[in-house]
Amino acid sequence: MRLVGTWGPMRMNAIELHALLTGPAGLVPEPADNGIARTYFYQRVDWHPGRSTRVLRVLYDAQGKPARIQRCVSSDNNNAVLLTTPFEKRQVLEAAAQEVACLLARRTSRAEGLAAM
Repeated sequence: MRLVGTWGPMRMNAIELHALLTGPAGLVPEPADNGIARTYFYQRVDWHPGRSTRVLRVLYDAQGKPARIQRCVSSDNNNAVLLTTPFEKRQVLEAAAQEVACLLARRTSRAEGLAAM
């Protein structure tokens, strides 16, 4: 059980956040964890730009604690959509679900575009 003080929700550590993303959120982590950032994928790891399955990227601070979460599907080359600390479980799960929904919608529109050719 997590206690909430007068300063709001407690900060999730890297292990708790990883467990949330790979458990209830159902995401697949990239195999290597470089200590700076870790990317989470939908169903399988695929980096290819045309069929990428990237959903969220956790960015760590200098102490190795989660500092921000980038929403990979909502972000583009010029703008990053970020969640900042403190992370709440509900907020992280909702962001993951929204990103997966956007990823699936993008796949559907690409498939329809190819079928129309």
